[in-house]
Amino acid sequence: MKRVNTKAFSFIHLIIPFFFLCSIVGCPTKEKKIVKRKSSPRIRKEINLITPKKGSIFPLDSIILFNLEHKKNHLIDSIRLEGDGRYKIFKGNHFEWQPERHRTGNTQISITAYFKGKKEKIYPKIKFVSNLNPTRYTYELVNTYPHNDKSYTQGLFFHNNYLHESTGHRGSSTIGKYDLVTGEIIQVANIENKYFGEGATSWKEKIFQITWESQIAFAYDTNLNRIRTFNYSGEGWGLATWGDTLVMSDGSENIYFLNPEDFSQIDRLQVYNQTNKINFLNELEVIGDDLYANVYTTKSDEIVIVDLLTGRVKGIIDLMGLIDRSKYQGIDHVLNGIAFNQNKLFVTAKWHPQLYEISLINVQ
Repeated sequence: MKRVNTKAFSFIHLIIPFFFLCSIVGCPTKEKKIVKRKSSPRIRKEINLITPKKGSIFPLDSIILFNLEHKKNHLIDSIRLEGDGRYKIFKGNHFEWQPERHRTGNTQISITAYFKGKKEKIYPKIKFVSNLNPTRYTYELVNTYPHNDKSYTQGLFFHNNYLHESTGHRGSSTIGKYDLVTGEIIQVANIENKYFGEGATSWKEKIFQITWESQIAFAYDTNLNRIRTFNYSGEGWGLATWGDTLVMSDGSENIYFLNPEDFSQIDRLQVYNQTNKINFLNELEVIGDDLYANVYTTKSDEIVIVDLLTGRVKGIIDLMGLIDRSKYQGIDHVLNGIAFNQNKLFVTAKWHPQLYEISLINVQ
């Protein structure tokens, strides 16, 4: 008979239940050291802007009540409001404000509250929209002229009574001078294939043409000889002249004022109607202090008239029916081309065989 080692037997019978118990309740493990992360220092704000609320929208002629409070009801001694390079000081915790520079769009102002020997700055996010009900116009067709239907029209203007046109697409972008009545080419200059031609205008005895994504602009003499190249920021869409300032669009609601000597930005305007910003502003023409702009869309054949002093949409020209949309449909045949000469208004579209002289009829 084989003898059993009682010591080994008893040890095995003890160790098996021990591991079984560990698998159920977990055996004691080595304690892990917990390292607390240091939180980044935060500036604790003590001032609340009660009114206006963040994201508030106001008509342009509004007087806005600003009301601030200290979270622990400490006295606010004074408030400094800054914007457009100017500032005003107000006593106490509330004041009324109306911008001196009446413009639509997002405000660029800051408010500094002074209390208990300390100060705290707030950036109110408020927006102004137009307070005008736009005048609506339709049109009367006065005359029709030939237009090259191979021209992807990007800019249209008159200089010295000659019609000038800038065209787009890489490999076929041009700047040209044309006879209005016959449509014949008087002079034309091609631009390099890598550039996509966009808006164009004249200033004094120079012709300017911008490009789409290249951030390059060209200057020509009146015979369309290139005399200079400029750099600028952003996309180029439309270009026009307002006195001694160039006016450029970039496909957004923004209108940029540029120095024609070096294309540096002087100012910026945001275009709004009574409720919303107007995106896709494209080809431009300035008449007086008004900016006439095509809107790059197929939804409607409209031109918006913008007050260059405020950014408000003051008029809408409905050109529905001018172009036969059963023949010319789609984004490549949208209205794009506005020119004004000798009190006459001209419009056309991309890849369109005709140029139209129209007069406006007030329908509102």
